Amino acid sequence: VAFACQSQAGMSVIYTQTDCTNDCDNLQWVTNPELIANASSEGVVKWADSKCYVQSALTSTVGAIDAGSISLQVQDGSIFSVGDGIRVFTELKTVTKVLGGLLVVATPFAGVHRAGDKVLKTRASPQ
Repeated sequence: VAFACQSQAGMSVIYTQTDCTNDCDNLQWVTNPELIANASSEGVVKWADSKCYVQSALTSTVGAIDAGSISLQVQDGSIFSVGDGIRVFTELKTVTKVLGGLLVVATPFAGVHRAGDKVLKTRASPQ
């Protein structure tokens, strides 16, 4: 489970249970991601336009993804449904079709991604 935010200025932050340095005993959200009810900028101007996502599942690509492609092959397609969000590095996509381990997304990938890259299933966090 991870919780990540990205601002339109290109700044990102990610919270996970790995390598925790502050408030490390407060990890109920790890075992129950539904506890992550929303995200907010908490009055910090540079995060006012941020969009936040909760990782609910993880798999990897089987082959490379070419720039301009609207599909990708993943190791475990069973964790995805039409309408799910996915994240491959900084690219966020919406799944429009699931055919076994083949996912089709709504918009083309901008960059090239390698075989074995992580594919995170995400859900948007209401702001």
